[in-house]
Amino acid sequence: MKKIELHLHLDGSISIDYASKLLGRDCRNELIGSNSTSLADYLKRFDLPVELLQDYDNIIEFCYLLGKDLVNDGVIYAEVRFCPLFHNKYISVDRVITAIRIGFSRVKDLKVNLIFCMMRHFSFEDNLKIINLAKKYLGNGCCAIDLAGSEAQFPTKDFEELFKIAKKENIPFTIHAGEADGPSSLMSAIKFGTKRIGHGVRCVEDEEVIKLIRDNNIYLEVCPTSNIDTKTFNSMKEHSIKELVDNGLLVTISTDNRTVSNTNLSNEYKILHDTFNFDDEDFLKFNLNAIDAAFLSDEEKEELRRRLVI
Repeated sequence: MKKIELHLHLDGSISIDYASKLLGRDCRNELIGSNSTSLADYLKRFDLPVELLQDYDNIIEFCYLLGKDLVNDGVIYAEVRFCPLFHNKYISVDRVITAIRIGFSRVKDLKVNLIFCMMRHFSFEDNLKIINLAKKYLGNGCCAIDLAGSEAQFPTKDFEELFKIAKKENIPFTIHAGEADGPSSLMSAIKFGTKRIGHGVRCVEDEEVIKLIRDNNIYLEVCPTSNIDTKTFNSMKEHSIKELVDNGLLVTISTDNRTVSNTNLSNEYKILHDTFNFDDEDFLKFNLNAIDAAFLSDEEKEELRRRLVI
């Protein structure tokens, strides 16, 4: 099945083999976070990738290898997110963005757009830099911004002013919410006017939030295995995805972090089939939802729909 992936972190999806080659040691245990005890613990697995994604040529190669992995997984369109200010220790932010675009452009039969992540622990000024970068590259590699990082430690409600600026500049956005933090983070994201939510799986804890998400046609970027790894749920059987679907919410499926969660979309589909009996019709619907939610023009969406069903 051809697939669409909307929620994919670059630094959480780097090649273990190439990282090991660069460092001269097996990095598998440093990069895979399946045994994490919390979201905060899971996020520690990003320290090494950020170190490795500081070199222009390495960034190109890691993006090329991720692109190949996506194609091998049947992905025809992906939105890859990262924080530009994490990777400019030795090269400029513009060179970072150029390297990422070059890496993905070397992969045939795959279209990639970039989402620039603001970070919850950043200062207002640094996150404003992210918005300005998105404005500069919008339609030229970048398709949107995001807010990522430790939800529980830095509440979503504190970032309202930044999203007001993004709306004023006509920059599309998605927001991580309803994962480590509960319905209150979702209420804030909805208030900001988001049309997409990263995860959002804890909306089932509040019927009013479920109704608001449904009535506002907000798409949920659900990443099942990642939600188990971060201990949002203790097991896949406890995951809320079936409840989300049964409540008529617009669900899309992504991996979040292919390396850190040691998964791909084919694996996610198999797990969802085995656990909840979702079938090909369900997965087609999830992918059509993803196309509708994608930060693309109507013409580009129509082309993806044609490719999806061939």
